[in-house]
Amino acid sequence: MFESAFERRLKDLAKRSGLKVAEVGSSSAKLMFDVGRHSQPLFILPFGNVWEFSCPSIIRVDRSEDFPIFILTMVLEINAKQKRGFWCIEQLGGKYTLEYMHNIPEALLTPDEFSNICWGIVKEVEALEE
Repeated sequence: MFESAFERRLKDLAKRSGLKVAEVGSSSAKLMFDVGRHSQPLFILPFGNVWEFSCPSIIRVDRSEDFPIFILTMVLEINAKQKRGFWCIEQLGGKYTLEYMHNIPEALLTPDEFSNICWGIVKEVEALEE
């Protein structure tokens, strides 16, 4: 079976960092993290030599202007303090979703860096949802 370079690299990084891959294909991957009493998905997409890590929150609305201003203000303040990672709005499944993302050149990913990014993103989303 043919695996893309992304699939091979992602599986290797996940294995070496102790993380389990739920789904992987040539253009995306999904990891699941058990946090509290639920599972949190984290998605990874390759864009050339840059990988995008993203984790959707439970904060979803039908129209982008329906987001409460206090939540948008809070995530913009978090973005201003962060050097890595950022909050954004993405349309997923017909809803506008608040999502945390991190982009990094694939060449900079070590198993430790991969694990730190994944867990850091999941923890960021969990902190907002609490």
